[in-house]
Amino acid sequence: MDSAQGNNRKNTADHLAKLPLRDGIANAVMLGAGETYLGPFGIFLQASTLQIGLLATLPQVFEAMAQWISALTLDRCKSRRAVILFWVSIQTALWLPIAILPFLPAPTTVLVISLICLVTLNHVASGFIHPVWSSLIGDLVPLEVRGRFFGNRNRLTGLSTFISLLLAGCILHFFKNAGWAAAGFLAIFTVSMLARLLSAGWIRRYDDPPYHMPPGEAFSLWQFLRRTPSSNYVKFVFFFASINFSVAFSSPYFALYMLRDLQLSYLQFTLISAVATMSQFLTFRYWGDISDRFGNKKIMNACSWGICVVPICWLFSTNMFYLCFIQVFAGFVWAGFNLASANFIYDVCSPPKRARCVAYRGIINSVFILCGSLAGGMAANLLPSSLALGPIRFSHSIVLIFLISGLLRLATAAGLLRKFHEVREVENIRSRDLIFRVSHIKPIAGATFNLLTYFFRESREDKDKKSLPESSTTEER
Repeated sequence: MDSAQGNNRKNTADHLAKLPLRDGIANAVMLGAGETYLGPFGIFLQASTLQIGLLATLPQVFEAMAQWISALTLDRCKSRRAVILFWVSIQTALWLPIAILPFLPAPTTVLVISLICLVTLNHVASGFIHPVWSSLIGDLVPLEVRGRFFGNRNRLTGLSTFISLLLAGCILHFFKNAGWAAAGFLAIFTVSMLARLLSAGWIRRYDDPPYHMPPGEAFSLWQFLRRTPSSNYVKFVFFFASINFSVAFSSPYFALYMLRDLQLSYLQFTLISAVATMSQFLTFRYWGDISDRFGNKKIMNACSWGICVVPICWLFSTNMFYLCFIQVFAGFVWAGFNLASANFIYDVCSPPKRARCVAYRGIINSVFILCGSLAGGMAANLLPSSLALGPIRFSHSIVLIFLISGLLRLATAAGLLRKFHEVREVENIRSRDLIFRVSHIKPIAGATFNLLTYFFRESREDKDKKSLPESSTTEER
């Protein structure tokens, strides 16, 4: 009898887990075919360097503010599913006006400003969705399948993003060669709209259990900031935000550099972008195993230095194969950094406080990103069209922005990495040994990073994986 009940619970859990998986795949298609190409779309609309920076960062500021409001009002939600569906519907509807912008009889400035406003609204909707969805999914996916669920979701959404990104790039390349680039953007943004509509259909089938906020778990942003001198988590937040300030100084302008200065085709741009995306997917699994064993702080220590040198590498060549090699390395170190920085929150913050901790991190991070992007944009506008640093001449001055970004990252890593610490008991390992462990390729067994094996193999670890027990050693609890 107990066995039959256990099997019934497992079948119910598997059924519940399928809906978020399908929703995740549809959402990933929207990201790969739509959001990836908003920067190139802005360039197509003849946005200035500063406007490209605003397009990349201003929406994130409003998204963080929306997350904050969403976290503060979560306990008032009578139906979390209804809230998610409302904002998903807003996101779906926003893709159509974005797609038809090139066909409107309006000045370039008006079109670019309209694009920034529409993308900002899209991110606001995403900000309202994220905390509520995270709360709901934690209740819907049972503990006994949670590890397998998130493993499957990461693999399937990663593959979906990669495929949609490639196909969208091919569509743009075809339409541009035919002289119909605007129609190409219309096509891929329509796909994004339909994918989000399909996502809404899966979300509509979610169960909708009630939510209860434990009393005494709320704290304000000011209380959060006041703990900066003593809080391990707040120190991490300011390190994370400072790194992203340095990254935002240059990141909005890589697409501008490739498409405007280097005159790369949409297909070449897509391939370079896809290489980094695939590198992240192929290494994510191995970074996760190492995170469990050696801790998240050690991964951040190792990967932060790699992140520092990535933009500097762009100074030395414009060769397509060289840029792809840089992207492989960038995907490798960013996969480790993103995984470790996300998991660090779960180590430090207790579940009742996690939503607010994430929201407050988002607010601080988005402000730093906006300031970094504006600083980079103003610096790019002040630079001449070409420049020389001693015997070295640069035909495109925007690469100096990349150099400054790298130096800012180095300064941040050197000054702030030591300010916070690991909270779990983990094995000790040197950073260079850790990097070798992840990047090692076995000569007999074949390449470790096998694409089909990675995406379609369900490992024993995925089947047996359980959520780690919450740490009780940190002051955020």
